Amino acid sequence: MTDPLPETTDPALLRRIEVTGWSTVLLGFLCGAVATIQVVIPIFLDRMAEAFRADDDPTRGMREALLAGGGMSALVNGAFGAALVVIGVAVARRVRWAHTALTVSGWASIAVLGVLAKPTLAPLFALTGRSASGGAGMLLASAGLLAAQVVTVLWFLRFWRKPEVRAAFR
Repeated sequence: MTDPLPETTDPALLRRIEVTGWSTVLLGFLCGAVATIQVVIPIFLDRMAEAFRADDDPTRGMREALLAGGGMSALVNGAFGAALVVIGVAVARRVRWAHTALTVSGWASIAVLGVLAKPTLAPLFALTGRSASGGAGMLLASAGLLAAQVVTVLWFLRFWRKPEVRAAFR
């Protein structure tokens, strides 16, 4: 249940909190979609591989890269996504524990990004083959995206830890 809000809670702040909650739900569903794709693509590539000779299979490198870390990656994405859906609904309803849960999941998302970096990038590197320029460019772009995600999470947590936001969950 939601506790009554203090009279001084700003309606604009409450809207931002609600948007945060539903955005978290959306992010959770996106993580679930990525997990589903990570499970389905190797199956699809296995079926495609049947059409090629073993020595002339252009999907082999990507399939092997996906199989090497795809299961763990799908599991982490799926579990994290499910948690985000639950937390997001709780944030939108301003359930007391939701503030702490979203703070913890924000910090955890940085660790999850680190855990998923290799299994996420391995299939992309398999696609570029041995091309040094393609691999270096992809590594640079991936590092930039990772840094941008970390900065975004830290920026969000700066807002999320404000006393007036915390007060909305009491």
